[in-house]
Amino acid sequence: MKKFVFAIAAALTVATASAQIGKAASEATDAAKHKIDQKRAESEAEKSGPVGKAVNNVKSGYHKKQSERSADKAKKAIKNAG
Repeated sequence: MKKFVFAIAAALTVATASAQIGKAASEATDAAKHKIDQKRAESEAEKSGPVGKAVNNVKSGYHKKQSERSADKAKKAIKNAG
């Protein structure tokens, strides 16, 4: 009976760790997408007039913060998997 309980506990641990790693990968992907959008907005800001520059700078700041947030969430998910 003890072996069965330990086997179930081990299986749940592996499943949880696997889910956390999947979550970390998803968050890392989101961080990369936001980083790309940030660079795109910065590039558009350089080409734009004053209003477009302001709008694209706001977009760039938003995507920068979201990228940092997603990267932090990915790090936490990796920590929780271990």
